[in-house]
Amino acid sequence: MIDLSKAKEKLFGKAFAQNKDRDVITDLYDKSGEMFRDSFLGKLTKKAITSDFTKTQRDNLLNTFRVPEHYKAFAQYLTGGTVGNKDITTLPENLKKDIVESHNKSFYPYQQELISSPKFMEMKEAAMKEAALTGDDSSYQALKFGGAMIPNPNYDPKNYLLSTYMTSKPTKYTLGHVQFKPNEAGGYTLTDTYKVDPNESFGHEKYKPLRGYQSDLREGGRLAARLYDLSKFLGVNQPMKYNVEFGADDGKYKF
Repeated sequence: MIDLSKAKEKLFGKAFAQNKDRDVITDLYDKSGEMFRDSFLGKLTKKAITSDFTKTQRDNLLNTFRVPEHYKAFAQYLTGGTVGNKDITTLPENLKKDIVESHNKSFYPYQQELISSPKFMEMKEAAMKEAALTGDDSSYQALKFGGAMIPNPNYDPKNYLLSTYMTSKPTKYTLGHVQFKPNEAGGYTLTDTYKVDPNESFGHEKYKPLRGYQSDLREGGRLAARLYDLSKFLGVNQPMKYNVEFGADDGKYKF
């Protein structure tokens, strides 16, 4: 008689492992969403939401109620992007001011020759303990006022990635990091793509729809994540590209 116990153990053990790792909710979300988007109702819904007529009325409402730019951009992204899917070529004055201010303060992370050590807080705590034990706080004072600077391992003077995270909410939550490059006219050209980046790009676990947070939407919390889930389910979310020219003397914002 042939003993099949070991074969069964391997077979069922493998099946159990696969089932354990399987995310049933994500599977249902993905498959049901695909079926809906392929259906007549799904195609009709997408056409109704993303038509240029609908998007024009949407933008008119957003402007009428003076919705802050970061909320406006998110609403546009969730409902088909820009009218005609055209690049965004203008920015409100408050965002332009923040961009120029970031540039003038050299908030280019890759162009900094020295950066703060990622172990700064650990070093600071150690220096505080040393001061408490010995009464000598010179190490702590040096860290407190001088920081713990190290050579930037990613230093690149030709990398024009500009950070707006030290500015206002409408700017940093709309644009975040942008490319801000000198142009032939003596000014600068801002380019960026508004989209929701995957969790993995932040070093986090893969995003699970209908639960928890989406890393790139952490400021908006669960509500923003659920709206994103709905938009993806319907298939109406659309990335938006920025291509904005800044003159050498752009109004009152001088470089």
